[in-house]
Amino acid sequence: MDRNKQDIRYEELYNRLLERGVALHENNKKRIRAGLIFLAVFTVLMILIRYITDSDRVVFMILWVVGMFAASIYLISVEYIDDSIQKTLEEVSEREADFGELLPDSSQVRERVQSRIQEKHEEIQAHYKELRHAKTPEREDEK
Repeated sequence: MDRNKQDIRYEELYNRLLERGVALHENNKKRIRAGLIFLAVFTVLMILIRYITDSDRVVFMILWVVGMFAASIYLISVEYIDDSIQKTLEEVSEREADFGELLPDSSQVRERVQSRIQEKHEEIQAHYKELRHAKTPEREDEK
């Protein structure tokens, strides 16, 4: 009984971990989209400001490059975090699959499977007997 409660608790934790991982992945997609939009908008704004103010090209070029580096660092860090989370979730999933492979060796599981097979076999035999009995009277009526 305690083992069953512990298994249920682990399953709940695992499901919450997967939900949070998926939610974080969706948020990271939005962050990457926002970062790419920022790159395009920032470039256009820097060009417009440069032409409107007629200022020194070097200063705006330095600001543009620094802004691009900052946006690139942001995008790389978001992608790195997302990749590490995906790898962690894959490792957790593989471990759970390994635990699942140990269960069929249990004698209780084997007995349940054999009894279920026997039940299904009996149901199928009963069904075929009904079909044979249903066909037999029809043949007698035809003769």
